[in-house]
Amino acid sequence: MAPHPGSSSRYSQRVHFAVLVWMVLFAVLSCTGGVTYAVFKNKQVAVRTEISKLQRETAVCRMNANQYRAKTNALTNRWAMRDRLSQDGSTLRDIERSQIEIARSRRDMDRLSATASR
Repeated sequence: MAPHPGSSSRYSQRVHFAVLVWMVLFAVLSCTGGVTYAVFKNKQVAVRTEISKLQRETAVCRMNANQYRAKTNALTNRWAMRDRLSQDGSTLRDIERSQIEIARSRRDMDRLSATASR
């Protein structure tokens, strides 16, 4: 088979400059896409890690709050306080209903004095 006129068999196996440029551009785009994906995925993993850390800290705080609430309820329980007072030999005793006076607020007192002065 005869070569085309004007073309040489010496240069027939060479890659054209335009194809070489397109191959380089494709390689750069592929690498840039891969690096961008890796950066975004790394940020996503970092955010997930921080969220799970905050959720664990929140759970620990809730557990501590529940423990303190339980301790407070145990310490301020009426019957537990009575037992502690009797064990300590305290002179505090129950108040009888006849000893209780109704406390009046300042507003009630002002209202009573206003009606008395009329």
